[in-house]
Amino acid sequence: MFNKLTLTLLVSALFATPTFAASDNHKIEEIVEMLEANPEVVDGLHESLAMYIKQQQQFNQLLSSSKTYLNDPRHTYMGAENGEITLYNVTDFSCPFCKKLDAELAKLVADYPQVKVVNLYVPLKEGSSSVNSAAYALNVWNNQRDKFEQVNQLLIAKPGTHNAASLMKIAQKTGTTKQLNVSDSVEKQLENNYAMFTGLGLRGTPALIVGEQVIPGYVPYQQLEQVLKEQL
Repeated sequence: MFNKLTLTLLVSALFATPTFAASDNHKIEEIVEMLEANPEVVDGLHESLAMYIKQQQQFNQLLSSSKTYLNDPRHTYMGAENGEITLYNVTDFSCPFCKKLDAELAKLVADYPQVKVVNLYVPLKEGSSSVNSAAYALNVWNNQRDKFEQVNQLLIAKPGTHNAASLMKIAQKTGTTKQLNVSDSVEKQLENNYAMFTGLGLRGTPALIVGEQVIPGYVPYQQLEQVLKEQL
C-alpha cells in the first residue's frame, strides 16, 4: 500500500522540473489525492509515465544530436536567414493539409520578420516514384535558387498528389526541367529526413518542431502565433 508521502514523492519524481509554478504544485496535489483514492492504478501509471519520460528524453537527444543537420543550408526555408526563432516544418507537397499550413507559415514569417521556417520534406504520398516533388524542389533550391519561389508556389497550388506529369508541367513552365533528375545527394537528404521523421515518432505530415515539442497536423494561424509568442 502506498502512503501519502510515497505517492507525493512518486508523482514529484515523475513530473520533476527545476522549479514548479504554484499551479503545477496544485495539480500534483490533486494527482496525489486521486491516486490515494484509487491505489490500484498506481503501478500502471508509474509504468506509463516512466515510459513517456524515457521517450521524451530520447526525443530531446535526437533533436540535440540533429541540430547541425536541421540547420543545413540545403534545406529550403522561408523568413529570416538567421532567425531569432526557427520552426521546422515536416511537410509534403502532395499533402493537402501541408499546403494549407504553408499559407499560414508564410503569413507568420511576414508578420514576424525574426522567424525562420525550415522545411523538412518527407514525400510520403508519392511512394517510391523515381521522380518526386520533394527531390525536384530541393534540386531547384540548390541549383536554380532564383526559380525556387515560383516552383514552390506551383507545387503548392496543385490540388492532390503530384506525379511525373504534373512535375514536368511545372518544370517546363519555369525552365527547370533539368532539375527533375534526382541527384544522389538529394536522395540521401530525403532518406535522412525520413529517418528523422520516424525517429521522432511521427506518423504523418504536416508536423512542426518548435523548441523541444512537436505539433502534429494542421495548425491555424491564431494557434501558430500563440506558440510563437510563448517561444519569444
